[in-house]
Amino acid sequence: MNRSENDEEREITEAFWNKQISILKTSYINTIIIILNIVIFIYSLAAGNTFVAKYDHRSDLLVAGLDYYRIITSMFLHSDLEHLFSNMLALFFVGANVEHDIGHIPYVILYFLSGIAGNLVSTYYDCLTGQFIPAIGASGAVFGVVGAVVVIVFFGRKKLRKGSNLMLRLGLMIALSVYSGFTADNIDNAAHIGGLIGGILITLFITIAGRKNYTMEEWL
Repeated sequence: MNRSENDEEREITEAFWNKQISILKTSYINTIIIILNIVIFIYSLAAGNTFVAKYDHRSDLLVAGLDYYRIITSMFLHSDLEHLFSNMLALFFVGANVEHDIGHIPYVILYFLSGIAGNLVSTYYDCLTGQFIPAIGASGAVFGVVGAVVVIVFFGRKKLRKGSNLMLRLGLMIALSVYSGFTADNIDNAAHIGGLIGGILITLFITIAGRKNYTMEEWL
């Protein structure tokens, strides 16, 4: 690679990170969601298990027509620091770009409806298996954001830089995430799949109804 090619590659890299910094600064909804999750996690540590038990996802109560609020409140609870960190890290790097592409209000709708979809699918799965295990976490909503990326990349794929292989990398990431959910213990994979499908459908509607045009500059 000669000097001019090195300079070109460096310019592309610098442009990418400058774009990312700009996106992070303007994606305030995603930032607020991350801060809320962190604050609630810290509070839950001080409040103890009673607080978590009052707001976690309980399929048996939902089926009985009780405590519907748990469908939403459970999305802001996490079992430990690792659980919180993995979800917020994904939101930090992916959520900001999705919010930038689809808009602030659509992102709020996407996040909450994906999380709700995940919890509803989890409830249905619990009813099928007869195992009503309390669940917490933003994973359903996070997978919804990942589902949004699928739609955004699909509609903007023609404008991807040649050789980016983003579609392939995205598919592998989703496949590995779902697979790990089936093989790991204490993972509500039904919520993950429900959130993913919900995110895809919601973003598909937002994209078509809003006639969104994705440049893919931020995903190169």
